[in-house]
Amino acid sequence: MNLSFQYALRDLRGTFSSLRIVIICLFLGVSAIAAIQFTSHAVLSGIEKNGRSILGGDLVIRTIFTPAPDHLRQWLTKRNAVLTDTTEARVMLANTTNGDSTLVELKAVEDTYPLYGEFKTGTERNLQSSLSAQGILLDKALRDRLSLQIGDSIRLGSALFKVTGFIESEPDRAGGSRFGLAPRAMISARDMASTKLFQTGSMIYYDLRVKLPPQTDLKPILSALKTDFPDANWKVTDADNASPQIERFVNRLVLFLTLVGLSALLIGGIGIGNGVRAHLTTRLKTIAILKTLGAPVPFIENIYLWQILIITVIGTISGALVGALAPSFAAPFLSTLLPFAVEPQITWQALMIPAAFGFLTSFAFTLWPLGQAVKTSPIELFRSAISPLQGKPSLKFKEATALILASLIALAIGTAYSTSFAIWFVIGAVICMMIFYIIGKFISALAGRIPAPNYPALRLALRNLHRPGNATANTLISLGLGLTVMVSITLIEMNFRYGIVQNLPKDAPAFFFMDIQGDQKEEFQNLLSHQETARNIVMSPNLRGRIVSINGIPAADAIKDESHRWLLQNDRGFTYTPDLPAHSEILSGAWWPSDYKGPPLVSVVEDVVKAFGVKVGDQITVNILGRDITATIANTRSVNWMNFTVNFAITFAPGALDSAPHSWLATVVANPAKESSIQRNITAKFPNISMIRLSDAITAAQTILGNMANAVRGTAAIALITGVFVLAGSLAATRTQRVYDIVILKVLGVPRSTLIVSFILEFMALGLIAASLSLVLGTIISWAVMSQLMNLPWHFYPLPAILTSLSGAALTLAIGWIVTGRVLSASAATHLRNE
Repeated sequence: MNLSFQYALRDLRGTFSSLRIVIICLFLGVSAIAAIQFTSHAVLSGIEKNGRSILGGDLVIRTIFTPAPDHLRQWLTKRNAVLTDTTEARVMLANTTNGDSTLVELKAVEDTYPLYGEFKTGTERNLQSSLSAQGILLDKALRDRLSLQIGDSIRLGSALFKVTGFIESEPDRAGGSRFGLAPRAMISARDMASTKLFQTGSMIYYDLRVKLPPQTDLKPILSALKTDFPDANWKVTDADNASPQIERFVNRLVLFLTLVGLSALLIGGIGIGNGVRAHLTTRLKTIAILKTLGAPVPFIENIYLWQILIITVIGTISGALVGALAPSFAAPFLSTLLPFAVEPQITWQALMIPAAFGFLTSFAFTLWPLGQAVKTSPIELFRSAISPLQGKPSLKFKEATALILASLIALAIGTAYSTSFAIWFVIGAVICMMIFYIIGKFISALAGRIPAPNYPALRLALRNLHRPGNATANTLISLGLGLTVMVSITLIEMNFRYGIVQNLPKDAPAFFFMDIQGDQKEEFQNLLSHQETARNIVMSPNLRGRIVSINGIPAADAIKDESHRWLLQNDRGFTYTPDLPAHSEILSGAWWPSDYKGPPLVSVVEDVVKAFGVKVGDQITVNILGRDITATIANTRSVNWMNFTVNFAITFAPGALDSAPHSWLATVVANPAKESSIQRNITAKFPNISMIRLSDAITAAQTILGNMANAVRGTAAIALITGVFVLAGSLAATRTQRVYDIVILKVLGVPRSTLIVSFILEFMALGLIAASLSLVLGTIISWAVMSQLMNLPWHFYPLPAILTSLSGAALTLAIGWIVTGRVLSASAATHLRNE
């Protein structure tokens, strides 16, 4: 066995306890990242494994307004495919007993549904039996919302249905890419016509679900579909990409959580460096003796490199293994949110990423103090009780540290879902660490320049902040970074939860009405205008289609900004109007005359400009109801979407779309107390018209954001806890010097009460400084995320932010007292005899 390794093991036997902080910091950071990686891997693997059940077929071909054409069905049947149709629309469902109504996601299915997966009705009856004889199955949420029970009668459009059960499990609920805004209601396709909801221009989604023979390769089928139907006006989703919205959500949440977890690991890195520094401080005399006896410097270096490696392996592997258990604990909760059971599994890929973060972080923060220790001469080492490790390590330690830090940054960026977001995180983390470090050094220097006050305890506190080897900068970094993360997350969460409500203008609409037919327009407007408190009624034509090309280039190839590819992922809404829409501002070009008659013109918003790099005069082609329409961009405009009025990314001038079949959208402003009566009256008169209540939509959004915030806050708490241990390590690293000073002060007759007050003042000052800096930096970060990254209004919530940051001051005081309180009990006689 290598001699340096043997010596390292022997030396660790008596000094292992001094490295506990290193293990704890590594364990916390690695376990946080591992938990995130393993849980996300389990979810994404579940999506891949259950892709056919989630999608409801090997393929789903979606059309709008009209079902899939017969020639497509024949093409698929020739390939031995089994087909089933489902039809979806957002409609109003009403309780016939009390008249209460709500928006639902209606789904009409055939007897062959589902092709994959198991549908659970919550009763002994199967799906087909439950939907026979005008039966309807409802989401459980509707049971309480509309006070419904099995056997009750409900009205859907012009037809009455009997509630036969409440849905336990719908295998393909999360399939495709359409966001579920409302609870599910399911009927048989045979009963669709009786509802009279599916009319020309209504927003109806037709899904043709396709089951292919086993072991069929999907790629040739997808390629043949594109080749044989080049101008098809449909969207194809395959089982390999069954639920893109879940994957995007998971990937983005994992990105944010991983970066917060990495913050914990970076904070832990400081603790690791402090822990190793404290350990080396206790081994200085051993190093001095080895040097005096002629031990080569490489031999001494290897001893402590072995020790660092051993501790790193223990902290990293234990953290990774504990993190690997996270999916097992999260599985019951995730199963309530996902349409499949999460199956935890340990893979080398998921294990290697957190392990790599752990090893790189450990060595990035430990090589510097090791280089300082082995470079120092024996004479200085014997004086270490007064003069702690100082100076700079040799060039090879500097180069190794720089290389490892670069590798750590590359790993953080390379494994991130969004490279640009990760780069900004790295830049922000470095800037924050530099700010805390510079402020720490400034406070330390300032404490040394302040004239000595007459109050002894204050004088000692100032000198402790300035003393050689002080922990001022390390304390600010370790505690400040964790608090900064907590403050920023707190403010971002507050803006998400309450900012939307605060930003609502006074004239924000109470309802959005959809699927208003052309022959209903005047009667609807007349009824709505006579509702109590109803005002500011705005109606707009609504057509659905997709962007086909820009200046003759296919839209998918014309994208300039990938962050705006969402414009092509689903069908888009289009409208036409003679007048400039409210809350819009012309950026370039000019609006067309109100009596315009001529070639097609369009107005596009900033998102379209950024997505395709278009300008006034460029041409854009859209497909509406199978017809390509090419128009010239007449102007670009900005839109204040936070006014919640009806607005469209692409608006046509009158003429091009007037004769196309379409429905109408409407908004109305009303007093909250009268919203229920308006909803009841409109639903009773126009059962085919769907409506979204703004307050309900905001509540749903707040619930989703609240669940995300809980996950992020939990990870951020790990960063703060890590900061606490780092703080303890920073103070422990100065314990030897503090004991030495206290012994001298006791010999000189300084009272114990003075020493206690000096410690309290020192840690209170550090805590308040860290709290103040974290409050400022966390506020700036939250503003940048909300206003610059998400383009949303930002508000400052002082009380939650201040309380979060002040918790840092309390933590500093508490941890400082716990760690250094025992120092006050040091016996002067014992230490003097040892000296």
